[in-house]
Amino acid sequence: MADMNERDTKLVQWLNEAYAKEAELEADLTAHITLTQKQSYKRRLQQHLKETRDHKRQVASRIKKLGGNASGPSVPGVPGAVGEVAGKAVAAAKGQLGAARAVITDQAETHLRNAQEELREEHVEIALYNRLEAFANEVGDRETAQLAKTIRRDEERMAKFLNAELGRLVKDVVRAEIPRDQRAAATTRSRRRRSGTSARRSGTGGRSASRSGTSGRSRSRSGTTTRSRSSSGSTTRSRRSASGSRAGR
Repeated sequence: MADMNERDTKLVQWLNEAYAKEAELEADLTAHITLTQKQSYKRRLQQHLKETRDHKRQVASRIKKLGGNASGPSVPGVPGAVGEVAGKAVAAAKGQLGAARAVITDQAETHLRNAQEELREEHVEIALYNRLEAFANEVGDRETAQLAKTIRRDEERMAKFLNAELGRLVKDVVRAEIPRDQRAAATTRSRRRRSGTSARRSGTGGRSASRSGTSGRSRSRSGTTTRSRSSSGSTTRSRRSASGSRAGR
């Protein structure tokens, strides 16, 4: 490695962290793709695997231009090659864990768990490239800043996809493992039926009250008519009595 100033040394250090993370994700994605049967999800993983390999190449190229070597993160007192081997060992162990989980869990559950791990790793990468872009801008390295920004956008798109995919994969788990009568749709239909029955009962009561009110008004009108007729009869009799009295005189 050529002699570098403090700025480039720090840039190479952080770029190597990004390089190691891309290498780790490359191994993770390769393992997950072999375990994935859902085709739409698998195609997106394959696409991101290509992006990840391209990211790794771009980061390695930038490290070389700055005078460094792409060999994984530097650990005080530990050679860079050892750090790279350790990174690959971590990825291999994670791959074995994923394969073991696939043997003892349903396919839907395997997809869900893998997607959860992938989303976590995407957010780690987003944070890493945010940090790298901010540092590069602060020290005036526009090329590194632009590289970090471009890669971060790819990671953000993948994180957005995985976030939505988690919801779809949860539905797959529900369909695979939960009986229909224990799902939200069945509960909702049951509530709607109960609500409809209550509404019909309430409507029947309202109509009965309406009819009662109508009958009351009818009886009231009948009483008013009767009183009116009675008053008319009294007036007629009074007139006849007065007329007979005048005739007698």
